[in-house]
Parts: sequence; C-alpha cells; structure tokens
Amino acid sequence: MDIKGELKLVVCKNTVINSMHRSGILKRQKKQLAPNMTDAHKKRRMEFVKENMGTNWDKIVFSDEKKFNLDGPDGNRSYWRDLRKDPVFFLRRNFGGGSVMVWGGFYEDGKLKLQFTSHKMDSTEYQKVLQTAIVPFFRNRRRSHQFQQDNASVHASNSTKAWFQSKKIKVLDWPARSPDLNPIENLWGILVRRIYKHGKQYNSVNDLKTAILAAWDAISDTEMKNLVGSMKNRMIEVIQNNGGETSY
Repeated sequence: MDIKGELKLVVCKNTVINSMHRSGILKRQKKQLAPNMTDAHKKRRMEFVKENMGTNWDKIVFSDEKKFNLDGPDGNRSYWRDLRKDPVFFLRRNFGGGSVMVWGGFYEDGKLKLQFTSHKMDSTEYQKVLQTAIVPFFRNRRRSHQFQQDNASVHASNSTKAWFQSKKIKVLDWPARSPDLNPIENLWGILVRRIYKHGKQYNSVNDLKTAILAAWDAISDTEMKNLVGSMKNRMIEVIQNNGGETSY
C-alpha cells in the first residue's frame, strides 16, 4: 500500500501513518492466520531459541520459495482509491492469470542469484537449484556459514540431506511452523509491494519475471542488514510468547 505515492502527498511516510492512526477508524492489523501450531511445535521453537543463543545470524544464508501471480498477490481483492480519480478496473483471470515460482536466498552482506523453478519442484530439481545458487557461495565459506531452509518435503528428503552432506554444507535445524522466524518472508513482502505497486498486473510470464528480477536486484544492503538484524528480537518474542507466534 503506497498511499503517499498514490495521492502524491508532499509529506513524510510517518506523517501519513500517524494521520491514519489518528483517524480513529483505521488500525494496522496483522493478518490472523492459522499456523496449526501445536504445543509440540511451541516446545521445539523454545528449544531452537535456546540452541541458538550464540548463533551469529550474520553468517546464515536464509532461503525460501515464493509464488508470484500475473494478476497480483494471492488474496488481493482491494486497493486504496483516490476518490478524486475514476476507479481502476483490474483483470480477474482464472488462477491469477498464471504464475511463476522462484527460489531465493540472502544473507547480511548480499543475496544469491534468484532461481525460477517449476510449480511442483521435487528433490532432484531442488538440488539442481542449490547446485547453481549456493554451491559457488559456500565453496569458500563451509566453515563460517550455515544454510537455512524450512521443512518442506523436498528440503527434508533423504536425498537432499545426502546432497548437503556430500557438499559439506551445514544446515540449520529449523523448527516446523516457523515462517515468522525467517526474515526472507519479509523480503518477499518487500518484493510484492514493489512488483504490484498501484495494483500493477502483468500480461505475460516474461513481463512478470523481468519485474521480479528487477525488484530482487533493487533490494538494498540496508534492507538485508536490517532483516538479519531482526533475528535477535524474533528470538526474544518466541520466549515472551512461550514458543508462540511472533509479530513478524
């Protein structure tokens, strides 16, 4: 949501946010999702925090996959309209008009080359993605860095585990049901806002891929450092919430 840009307001972002809060009818609300987090999941998250009290998050490569639709983000059904202008009409095609899947990885000092994948990636394809994306990075960093991934089946398969062992790449033991602990989720959020700014939609997969690559390349060093720097607070919130979901 870019109200400042949409309305061409000559004010700072904080002024816009403060005005929205003062209106009395608008509130910044985090979407309430059902993570299906059991007591066992919460216990494992608490254990994860204790195990990683001394982890240097600057030396972790965070990774994830993300789907991008031609018509806009999943669940996007509204936009902020300038009442001084005519309403904007958007396309509404089946399955979001088509989509692309990407794999990405980043660390405090940089990001890895974005990889486009199939929509139903198996372990073999995943290992090919890793071979291209992370092996060159880890070639001289096996002792200093670790790799982070969630517990998707292609990540946790025996063949993928064997692949990591053969490459001598250390993998962080990530707790299940914990997307809120992975800062790349916030990085995807930044990309989504920029790719679909002002309700932007795309006519072709190639156009969307071009926009995704441009947005990925535009992620700044400051943004990456801030996201990695948030790991300490994420850990603290897990403890405060007895293993429950954080505000991230």
